[in-house]
Amino acid sequence: MTIIELSTEENNKTPLLNKGEGWLKTQGLVDLQVNGFAGIDFNSPGLTPDALQLALEAMLATGVTTCLPTIITESETHLRSCLSALEIARKSTPLAKTMLAGFHLEGPFLSKLHGYSGCHPVEEMGVADSEMFFRLQEAAGGNIKMITIAPEVEGAIAFIEQLVEAGIIVALGHTAASSEEIRNAVDTGARLSTHLGNGTSAKMHKSENPIIAQLGDDRLSAGFIADGYHLAPEVLKVYLRAKCAERVILVTDATAGTAAPPGRYSLGNSELQRETEPVILDQKTQRPVGSAVTMDQCVRNVIKWYDMTLEEAVIWAGDNPFQLLNSAKVQTQLSVKEQAVWWEEHEKGWQVKAAQSGQFLFEE
Repeated sequence: MTIIELSTEENNKTPLLNKGEGWLKTQGLVDLQVNGFAGIDFNSPGLTPDALQLALEAMLATGVTTCLPTIITESETHLRSCLSALEIARKSTPLAKTMLAGFHLEGPFLSKLHGYSGCHPVEEMGVADSEMFFRLQEAAGGNIKMITIAPEVEGAIAFIEQLVEAGIIVALGHTAASSEEIRNAVDTGARLSTHLGNGTSAKMHKSENPIIAQLGDDRLSAGFIADGYHLAPEVLKVYLRAKCAERVILVTDATAGTAAPPGRYSLGNSELQRETEPVILDQKTQRPVGSAVTMDQCVRNVIKWYDMTLEEAVIWAGDNPFQLLNSAKVQTQLSVKEQAVWWEEHEKGWQVKAAQSGQFLFEE
């Protein structure tokens, strides 16, 4: 893997890779939910600029040109330490200044109920606390641009209103909310469902449940983990039809074991066992508790499962999340013209041959 930093003149000319016979150029991919990558856990207070650079280089090699590092539920002290370390690393890492559109805070204002809480520690969850959030935002240098919240937690609706006024994207997730509670949250300004279909109980009413309520609201876009484990392809197909192409966003929900060999990796204060498959499974229930899939693999998966073109899949993995960020006035570092991926079709599907994020160019 080679990462080249282009000069200003080279970047302005963009003489990139037209020589690749059979290569197809698309928009860069955008990952709104990534907890770690290439052995690096973003949920660690010890994150260094070198570690962040390594993770982002590996991510760029999978076609991701813009991302939101994601911090999940923990104590306020831990969250502040993680966000502070991430912000310090961002300011000291040239590639981070290009690739990071901000941070995604997933929790701690989520459902404590079994199944809905997922791998989040329930003892650290609480009511929607705006003062706590703005302390976290201070530690993050103002760069928390998206938050996932369960709308049924105490104080959530007023909190969502504050967040929307502050220009922060509000996503719904890890929620056991009623249809009315979800509708109230969307009326207040929530715009996205976080990894819809996951972070739920295995025992839900067949129709009165938070998945159906979110699928049925056309004001919500939805993130989906297209790894074949978090949602079976036939289930995802139904969800995709409900949301329609313009409201579908692919996410990885990647953890530190992504783009790394099998082994044990941290997710905050927890340890996850990565086996050979691109998913982390609970050893007792065999339900997913983490992801190890890359965004280019998600693209290949939906192309294979649903007989799509590469360009159609990239709408879900690039165009739609980019438009969500822009429509919410989140200041991405790059214009759409400054990020791109070059693909080559192989027997196993389209492979990333090169990717550009601003002045940084990955070439295989």
